[in-house]
Amino acid sequence: MLEIKKTVISFEEQDVMELERIVTDADEKEALVFLKKSIYNRILHGQQGKLKSHLDAANPVEGFTQHNK
Repeated sequence: MLEIKKTVISFEEQDVMELERIVTDADEKEALVFLKKSIYNRILHGQQGKLKSHLDAANPVEGFTQHNK
């Protein structure tokens, strides 16, 4: 499952040409394949193995004050 956050994806020239072809042809089946291959999988692989920061908690200040009492 993907983490909901802003993500940047870079495309090669080949990907942009494929996307342009899909849009020009209005090819819905290929559009779904492109989304899965070129977007979803890249985001998924980019998020795997990432360490979580203690700052990603709901309220990092609250956690800090609890540890320093």
